[in-house]
Amino acid sequence: MRKVDIKANPKDVVSFVEELKGDPLLEGYEINSWNANDFSLYRDEQKNCMKCQGLSSCKNTNPGYMLKPEDNTFVLVPCKYKKELNRQENENRKIKTLFVPKSILQADLKNFDVTTPNRKKIYEYILHFMQNLKEKTFTKGLYIYGSFATGKTYILGCIANELARNGIESLIIYFPDLVVELKNAIGSSRLEELINYLKSVDVLLLDDLGSENMTPWLRDEVLGPVLNYRLMEEKPIFISSNLDPTSEELTDHLATSKASSETLKALRIKSRLEGLVKPVELDNANYKR
Repeated sequence: MRKVDIKANPKDVVSFVEELKGDPLLEGYEINSWNANDFSLYRDEQKNCMKCQGLSSCKNTNPGYMLKPEDNTFVLVPCKYKKELNRQENENRKIKTLFVPKSILQADLKNFDVTTPNRKKIYEYILHFMQNLKEKTFTKGLYIYGSFATGKTYILGCIANELARNGIESLIIYFPDLVVELKNAIGSSRLEELINYLKSVDVLLLDDLGSENMTPWLRDEVLGPVLNYRLMEEKPIFISSNLDPTSEELTDHLATSKASSETLKALRIKSRLEGLVKPVELDNANYKR
């Protein structure tokens, strides 16, 4: 950046000001000896931005920002790359994750696979859900079930990211690891904090329900109260699982034994799920994300 000392030779200052006034990038601005250095920096940063390929190559004094004339002064404004980074960070803050890979934050509904009938059905239902959410109309979430390695977790990631784009906070959890965390928290305030968050978060996404070791405590003291609260308060939930909720698979898993009292408790959980989620099988078992 060329710079002059306003106390220096007046001819040099005048020459510098005239040079700036003649630059097309500064056309229309009122440039004088007192703001010439700022306009010189502004011009240089504008030129840097024209050639910039991203934040990593930013040459401006404040990376990601550029000077902008405003009301007889200069302010720092973020460039397009910085704005995009801020947008992504704001969205990511809307997504809370527990025990799921960070790569899930890259899942994008734009890349959703709709090559099979049920995948297309899931995609369309997500769009329907988002529209109803904007209109503050309660809509059931999805219970996505099917074989291993078919992309169920990726779909939950797509949903979480789409929620974040709409300013909705979500929590996505790998359920078997959550169970371990809950058991370790027994006897501490951490247990109540976790359960309350499972109840209250805007949208809850449980990944791989059914892979955990189900116990009466987990079913009756954690899963049941969480589902009941969310049903009463109309707070959506999405679930992925290998267990078919339309058959006896899920009932047998929740019952923990053949006793009739256990079956009754399992059916109570299923009843709450029916009020919260719509079951859809993820077809094409040979598919792998």
